[in-house]
Amino acid sequence: MASVLFLVGSTYGNAQQAAEDAADLLVKSGHSATVNDSPEADDLILSDADIVVVCTATIGEGDIPDNLLPLYEDVFDQKPRLDHIKYGLIALGDSSYEEFAGAGYLFKNLLHSLGAEPVLPMLVIDAIETPDPEEAVADWVASLEASLAG
Repeated sequence: MASVLFLVGSTYGNAQQAAEDAADLLVKSGHSATVNDSPEADDLILSDADIVVVCTATIGEGDIPDNLLPLYEDVFDQKPRLDHIKYGLIALGDSSYEEFAGAGYLFKNLLHSLGAEPVLPMLVIDAIETPDPEEAVADWVASLEASLAG
């Protein structure tokens, strides 16, 4: 079974809830899952989890939430090689804003540039179309589990 680490950026709690829902589903399937809502750069850089999932809301003009921003800035500044990291991304946003899900795309570009390997396409959840992301998260977790089995 796999170990999955969720690094969460949340302001109003939706990204936190999405990460906790995903972690609960993984644990019910026999995997280990940890949700970290105060992540630091070393939590990513030194991770020995099989998969690291960044689950983030977008605030302001496409910005990363305050609790996740230090991790992003430190990793961006340090530019460590992350070839050992397999990752997933869950990006929450509101499509009525110009920079919809911008925080997720910032992380996607950063992780890609540092050599991390995506295990699935980024899950983008639009608050306008999906006010309760539970079903979208469950479908994404099912895809993640299928990729782990294959």
